[in-house]
Amino acid sequence: MALTNPTRLALTEAALASADRLWRDEMRRNYGADGVLTYGFAPEAQGDLGTPLRRTYEARRVAVALWRHERHRVAPSP
Repeated sequence: MALTNPTRLALTEAALASADRLWRDEMRRNYGADGVLTYGFAPEAQGDLGTPLRRTYEARRVAVALWRHERHRVAPSP
């Protein structure tokens, strides 16, 4: 298994933080201050096709997947 590249991991973490912030901002615009707490795991968190909420949701979903992939690229245990 390939070793984690610290630079790539840092880049994916930064991309995830940015995507998450944009999605949370859009959730607040749509549902108010408690939007993430109320709808974060509900279908409403995805938004309708073509909406800013859906675009930020999808960007966040991809960023999470990329971060998880990079985070799991670890060296074998001794």
